[in-house]
Amino acid sequence: MRIKKIYLAEDLPTVDTSISRKKPVGKEELDYSLLNTDIIVQLENGQSYKANFITLKKLINEFQSNQKKVFGLAKKYFWSKSMVIVNDIEEKDLYLMIEYMIEEGDFQLIFEKL
Repeated sequence: MRIKKIYLAEDLPTVDTSISRKKPVGKEELDYSLLNTDIIVQLENGQSYKANFITLKKLINEFQSNQKKVFGLAKKYFWSKSMVIVNDIEEKDLYLMIEYMIEEGDFQLIFEKL
């Protein structure tokens, strides 16, 4: 299993279909230490997989925000299905992390096939 390309959901190619020449839509500058995003991994064999990655900083922000909205025992926990918690989501680190997941056999447990 070899990685061909890794995309953040925010980086997937998009086009503005209202423009006949289909120019790429502009992107905002991302704060890689404050993201909750799907990571899409394209393998050299053409298969694609995705998993949700969230930075610790974003998780803390979401937890604190959730605390203001809930009551009673719901304040005691915060849950999210299938989440990978990381310090930041910079491309250089992300590639190494995903390669390591593949080597250790965790990739198939964490990522879902598209």
